[in-house]
Amino acid sequence: MAEPTIMEVPATNYRSLFIFFGYLALAVFFTLTCCHTIYTRYQERQKRNDWATPQKQKPFFLFSFLSALSLGMTWYHMIRLFIWSYHNWEASPSGAFWSATEMSLVVRIGLWLKDTYVFQEAWETVSVSPTRVWWSGQIFGWTIGWSLVLGITGRRYGIPRVWVYMLLAQAVSVSFAANLYFAAVAVSRKANPKDGIFAWSPPLLAELIPVAFSLLDTVAVPIYAYKKEFMWVLMAPHIVIFIPCVLRPIGALPPASKAQGDQTTRRYAVSIKWVAAASILLLAHFTVMMLREVGTDVPYGEVAQILFDTIYVHPACSSVSWDVIMCTVSGIAWVYVHDFNTSHMVGGR
Repeated sequence: MAEPTIMEVPATNYRSLFIFFGYLALAVFFTLTCCHTIYTRYQERQKRNDWATPQKQKPFFLFSFLSALSLGMTWYHMIRLFIWSYHNWEASPSGAFWSATEMSLVVRIGLWLKDTYVFQEAWETVSVSPTRVWWSGQIFGWTIGWSLVLGITGRRYGIPRVWVYMLLAQAVSVSFAANLYFAAVAVSRKANPKDGIFAWSPPLLAELIPVAFSLLDTVAVPIYAYKKEFMWVLMAPHIVIFIPCVLRPIGALPPASKAQGDQTTRRYAVSIKWVAAASILLLAHFTVMMLREVGTDVPYGEVAQILFDTIYVHPACSSVSWDVIMCTVSGIAWVYVHDFNTSHMVGGR
């Protein structure tokens, strides 16, 4: 009788491990960077005691709480996704091939990461059907609108490196990064209305083109699911959406008048309203596609149940769906603390 063959233990896949754990380390670094800005500014306001009223501290605590809640709700399911993906790999032919071989967990995780495109598979999973896209498509709408808010308020409140918040949104979750940013705004003072930066605005096309491109690309994402071009289509809006939030004037600006500042505020307020309207149209498009899938004769209560059930069909769907839910809660909170006044939301007086 032949002796069983002893398989050689494969080498540790350091490249895959470095990419995965490097991604996690960057997510932590981005979080700490944002928290440092918030902490420093909060301490400064506490030291000077220059809050306009005691109630002005409440938005800070509200958005700090929402950021923690967003992180918990989205990353509970993200961790479930990693575990699900690993076990799915173990059951695959590649994972089963190594199942009888004695090796360390680190080596086994390296093999899983080498054979599995975790994030690509996650986004393809949430883009594969209209009911799933009804959820995942909304996160693009929230991100596009928020990118404008980042650029506008970042300039007017003098918040440094606002692009880090956008990186954090893509590395962790949009709702977590947005709530951290709203907390940063809550502890920051607006620029003097006579400062040139308060009245400055970038060329309209510099903001309009990235927003329009991202909206159109969002519609295209589900079309390319499980096709070789998918990652290119998916990554395109993730890249161009940085443009509105990094626009800055070149060189020093002359002082501005109150009228100039008010004019810029009105332009910003109109821009936000138009982007909000476009996001609603985007949701309407996904709703029509979803209703075609489930059937237009299905009662509304059953449609709502189908959408609710979709949240939990897969860990990736759960993470993205809860990100959408928390973005909605945070958006409502942002509007509420600014008394439903669009001009106040963009840092106007």
